[in-house]
Amino acid sequence: MKKSVVLAFIIFLSILAYFALRTAMSQDTADAEAPNTAGRTIIQSQAQQNQELPRVITRELQSQLHPVYLTLKGRTAPNRIVTVRSGTTGTVIQAPSLEGKTVGAGTLLCRLDVEARQARVLEAEALVEAQKQEFNAASRLVQKSLAPTNRLNTAKANLDAAMATLNAAKIELKRTEIRAPFSGVFETRLAERGDFLSPGGACGIIADLDPILIEAEVTEDDVTALKQGTPADVSILGAAQQGGKISYVARTSNDTTRTFKVEVSLPNKDTAISAGLTTDIKIQLAETQATLISPGLLSLHDDGRLGIRHVTPDGVVEFSPITVIDDTPEGIWVTGLPERATIVALGQEYIGEGARVTPVPQASTTP
Repeated sequence: MKKSVVLAFIIFLSILAYFALRTAMSQDTADAEAPNTAGRTIIQSQAQQNQELPRVITRELQSQLHPVYLTLKGRTAPNRIVTVRSGTTGTVIQAPSLEGKTVGAGTLLCRLDVEARQARVLEAEALVEAQKQEFNAASRLVQKSLAPTNRLNTAKANLDAAMATLNAAKIELKRTEIRAPFSGVFETRLAERGDFLSPGGACGIIADLDPILIEAEVTEDDVTALKQGTPADVSILGAAQQGGKISYVARTSNDTTRTFKVEVSLPNKDTAISAGLTTDIKIQLAETQATLISPGLLSLHDDGRLGIRHVTPDGVVEFSPITVIDDTPEGIWVTGLPERATIVALGQEYIGEGARVTPVPQASTTP
């Protein structure tokens, strides 16, 4: 056989042996690295799952003690209001007080013509003087035993009768002056000069506005917590709050509404507060654990309940129904959340209860 053929055959066998050895070595290396490759696959799968969880922006909130208020709608009312009436018959000759002006107790509102009343007073005074002289004379005679004792008794009775007649005449004369029974605002004049008034005829209306009362209605669930003297904050037509106290709590309910009347007394020395104004009343009942939140964090459950979505330590979304107990410029105070809660601040519209999420604290987010 030629040397060239033998050399070619040797080279072919060498190449074949080389590729066989390479194949065997590659298989051993793959078998040795198989466990590490499987471990990397598990780690990559877990990382991929974490990346696939929805990301929600969260905020940590802590509850604290906060007052529980009873909020009521009410209206201002006078402390007392009276229609001042005549006690006798006569023609009005004076009506000096002006409507809407503050008057003191005893201020003249209407004056009637005295007619013959002054004459009857003078007549009664003269009769009293005469009876006094008769009594004094009878007393001296009895002391000297010149007259029986019954004469002195008769003179005393006549004197008493004359004095009674004088007092009646003076009272009748005084009734011609119709005066304010207490300090207040002369709200309405009901009689003018020239009007004739009979007994019971109205001269005008006077209202006592200091203190002013705020009247409201409360339910049977709330009335038991209210007592006279309890402080109350009153806001009139949205103005700044003023401090008052509960002055009256009804113990019988309204037959129609089944509510109880409550009155709050508020100082009103300058009578700047008128009657009939709409008011808001806040009465502190107790203190409870509550959380201050923004109204924008509230969400509505499918069943109509108002609440907040928050994330548990395990990353599961929960819905907690809440109750609003106070509304302030800083936000609303609510109960129903855990003492420390991770609130879903953004993204709550797209997640439901039971979903697993990746919470991202709001402070660490980028705009």
